[in-house]
Amino acid sequence: MKKILMLILLYANIFAAGHVGDSVKSFELPDLYQLDKTISFDEYKGRVVLLNLWASWCSGCQEEMPLFVKLQEEYQGKDFTILLSSIDKDPNNSIEFLQSVDAKRVLKSLYDKDKILPKEYRCAGMPSSYLIDRDGKIVDVFIGSIHKDKMLQLKAKIDALMEK
Repeated sequence: MKKILMLILLYANIFAAGHVGDSVKSFELPDLYQLDKTISFDEYKGRVVLLNLWASWCSGCQEEMPLFVKLQEEYQGKDFTILLSSIDKDPNNSIEFLQSVDAKRVLKSLYDKDKILPKEYRCAGMPSSYLIDRDGKIVDVFIGSIHKDKMLQLKAKIDALMEK
């Protein structure tokens, strides 16, 4: 009986949050570059957002970050934002890595030392990205790094959301 109950609880947790169709709950986290300043997700209402949960030690995160910089530059001036949320223990590790790939700071970067978002979204792996529409609903979830192949799919979805 205990095993069955444990399995039910496990599956309930897996399907509880962070899935297509879910609404994003508002959150507030420190700005990675100015830890005394907080940024609220509410500031991005009405925009298409790619929320990326990452860490500097994650090789998949390291691979996709230069692609994100190019993607954000491509959509500069449009209602699209890539919002990074680092879970590094030391924010300086995140900053050091980002300076090597995003010296111009085109990516908006948050610091989540308490891993609030991975818990909220029941993050299944690193990195994880959530494509969110203008109404704050998750329209796609990417577990693992987004490579060039997936980037084309992502751009098509962003373009479709931007037209709405």
